[in-house]
Amino acid sequence: MQAAHRRHIGQVEAAVYARWQMPDAVQFISLRRRLTRQTLEVRMQHTPPDSVLALRADYRQAESRAARLRLLVESGRTLNALPAAESGALALQRACSFCAMDGGVLLLRHADGSPSRSAGFGPAALQQQLATLPWQGAAQVVAAPLPDVALALCLPLHAASGEVFGALLLGNASAMRGPDAEDLEALQLLATLLAGHLHNSQLLAALRLRERSMSELVHQQMTAQEDERARVAYDLHDGLAQTLAGLHQHLQGFAQHRQLNDDLRAALAPILQLAQRSMGETRQAISGLRPTLLDDFGLAPALDRELDRLRGQGRQVQWLRRDPQRLRPAVEIALFRIGQEAINNICKHTASGAVSLDLHLDDDTARLQVEDRGPGFAITQKPDPGEGGMGLVAMRERCLLLGGQFTCHSQPGQGTRLLACIPRALADEESA
Repeated sequence: MQAAHRRHIGQVEAAVYARWQMPDAVQFISLRRRLTRQTLEVRMQHTPPDSVLALRADYRQAESRAARLRLLVESGRTLNALPAAESGALALQRACSFCAMDGGVLLLRHADGSPSRSAGFGPAALQQQLATLPWQGAAQVVAAPLPDVALALCLPLHAASGEVFGALLLGNASAMRGPDAEDLEALQLLATLLAGHLHNSQLLAALRLRERSMSELVHQQMTAQEDERARVAYDLHDGLAQTLAGLHQHLQGFAQHRQLNDDLRAALAPILQLAQRSMGETRQAISGLRPTLLDDFGLAPALDRELDRLRGQGRQVQWLRRDPQRLRPAVEIALFRIGQEAINNICKHTASGAVSLDLHLDDDTARLQVEDRGPGFAITQKPDPGEGGMGLVAMRERCLLLGGQFTCHSQPGQGTRLLACIPRALADEESA
């Protein structure tokens, strides 16, 4: 009979272990309760009366283990769904309810080493007293640490590096039996869950702050670059370009002088060509720095001027749509630089194939698409500064800084399509 009884108990415990493999731990806890009761009933049927008290003690231990599991599972689920500011109060409430404490506080250590209270639960007077308690690197139970605190629990919070950056301090005003070793371990596991959640939130906040700082830095650098380009372009236009234009006119007038013989005219011809070429290169440099067409007539004429380089190579160029509406200067400059960089890449990496541009306004968004039928490339490869990879990064950054989006679709042998979408107005302008 005892052998059959052990086999039956083994089958029940095997079912409990199999249920542990289920993904839903809450269902496991309920099944564990049900099977524990069944085990207790079976044992009581085959056990002398003097062992009933021992079986009931086993049952209470099983209930305690189920409560610990429920504390960890439910708290872990809830903490992941809460922001860091609310997770501390929830952990305190769960911990105090689990061990029947009156209240508690969550203390976090700043960079200078000074602690501060981040969350609290229970009477305010008890929270103030608990906030004055020191904490160490291990969980501990302290009896009567303060006159009005009969029992206190210290649960340190460890970072991934092992450094203690905070603690959960629980306290009770009346005397009571402290938690046993298993309950204290469960509470420390709860503190570990909270520590991981808080530490990850701190790292994420620091990462967001760094990303925001980097975006501001890139925005300032691009703005300063555009301002410097405009200044240099205006200086070239008002200085060197005017000087070359005057030189060319004087040389033309000198070439038409009646007393000039044929030999001098022939020697002057290449000088005139050199002066004219210098004027053309100066205009091209001014256009690359800051095209006057962009400031005077808008984005579409400025991009069409850039397309003349492809037309000069005999390439087929087509405008799908060309919206003539003006945009705010920041959007026009960003889309022009994106289109200019795309045309530079086409001239550099493709020798043939049609090119199409599409510039239109979709609701409140300006969209520029540049597509070529060139060889294409594998966009999964790491960007190579020598192959134009950093140009794609700069295009994407220009869009992101203005709240837009940038996509690049390309495959070897199937060409490349770039799409830049930028809001026409700023967020605060739209709300106004």
